Amino acid sequence: MKQYRHRIVKKGEIYQFEFEKNFQPEMSYEHRGLVIGVKKKLLYVLPIFSYNPKKHLDVYHPVDFPNSKSDLYLLKDSEFSFIKHDSVLKLNDIRTVSVNRILYQQKGDNISISSDTYKKIEELVLQKYFPSFMYDYRQMEEKMSDLESTMGKREEELKAILDENEKLKEQIEKLKIQISNYENI
Repeated sequence: MKQYRHRIVKKGEIYQFEFEKNFQPEMSYEHRGLVIGVKKKLLYVLPIFSYNPKKHLDVYHPVDFPNSKSDLYLLKDSEFSFIKHDSVLKLNDIRTVSVNRILYQQKGDNISISSDTYKKIEELVLQKYFPSFMYDYRQMEEKMSDLESTMGKREEELKAILDENEKLKEQIEKLKIQISNYENI
């Protein structure tokens, strides 16, 4: 039995993986992959492979092809230092693999999980795998935004009422003083 490698793997890191032989259209053999989840010694990976514009006619890219619904996310070599040529991330092929499938990682191979790029990749993956969840999530986000807006208006109204209340208290105190002065005459 092969021992687990003692390696700390984080979301956003990119490794060279040995996916071994699989059935079509699954990724096989050696490919890079973006880690999008870590559960102990299991990794959730999106495969990366070479981009061929003649073969991959429909790809998503946030600037060049923002309206595409493709399962492929274009990674341009001009935007990512860890690739030597344009590549694509296969959004609809999450692989669950052992850490032992990692062959190597080159220095600087990652996409920061706080970057807009990584967040968009996660969003697209969730949309592909869990469309009804994403629909409900967006509906709740919209509802929360509406409620926050309504709450802001109500807070402004409350502040106006409290300010008016303070002014009325001041007027009542002035009237009490005037009445007291009138009674003392």
